[in-house]
Amino acid sequence: MIELFFPKKYSALCLKSAFFGFFAHAGFVRGLQEIGFKPAIVTGSSSGAMIGAIYASGADMADFESLLLGLKKNDFWEGNSFTQLGRLIKKGINGYSGVLTGKATRNLLYPYLGNKKFSDLPLQLGIAVSNLTKNRRELITEGNVLDAVMASIAFPFLYEVQKVKEDEFLDGGIGDGEPIKELILDSSIDRIVIHQINNNRPLSNNIIKRAFDASVQIIETETEDLKTLLAKEKGKKLIRLETQTPYLSPKDFSKGKFALAEGRGTAYKNQEEILGTMDFPGFAIF
Repeated sequence: MIELFFPKKYSALCLKSAFFGFFAHAGFVRGLQEIGFKPAIVTGSSSGAMIGAIYASGADMADFESLLLGLKKNDFWEGNSFTQLGRLIKKGINGYSGVLTGKATRNLLYPYLGNKKFSDLPLQLGIAVSNLTKNRRELITEGNVLDAVMASIAFPFLYEVQKVKEDEFLDGGIGDGEPIKELILDSSIDRIVIHQINNNRPLSNNIIKRAFDASVQIIETETEDLKTLLAKEKGKKLIRLETQTPYLSPKDFSKGKFALAEGRGTAYKNQEEILGTMDFPGFAIF
């Protein structure tokens, strides 16, 4: 009966895009589980989409951490310089869009996500992608989970443009590194925990890559400000938490264990705020 007057509100979790940020995100999610945080829905972009999907699937995060800590370049890298050249020649300049097809990465994730659909998951999930065919950002909430994850992690120049049905996709972080718009507009959600990662990625020597990275950052900062204003208008609490990690690259995951530990520590350090008691909605006495 009390819910007629005070509708139940829920918490949500957003895992932001970050270059090879899956170590820190995995540690953060593991920490959330240990402190007892249970969101009603999780959204993610790029590496955040990967970890968000693993978490939402109900997989054992400790088991997935073991996979990450044992990860080597050969586990997801496809071929060598000669095979890469062969792909380039076969596809031609106009058809070649990335170093990796994504097949090896898909094989790594398959034991955890398999052929699962969003409707099969015990936790609601939303995955941000950049739809190149329709020229828009999308939050995928139905269909094949692994397809959506591969579309969201397709970092430009590293992964090929991913095709799902008739549409082409690239990294979700291009269009929306912090997919919380739908969460803010959802009347049942009143607080959103957002995990972002500063991976201390060095500036590229290539001016095109520097320009691309800077452009993405500028767009992200502007949209983040707008989301903050929208959240305030809708009466939603945003809890933005940042984890500082060592730089990780495809060539060196040796510091992944430190990134994972830092992510887990972020959850513990902010336990009180994450688990804070929700305020009752205000009401008037007539």
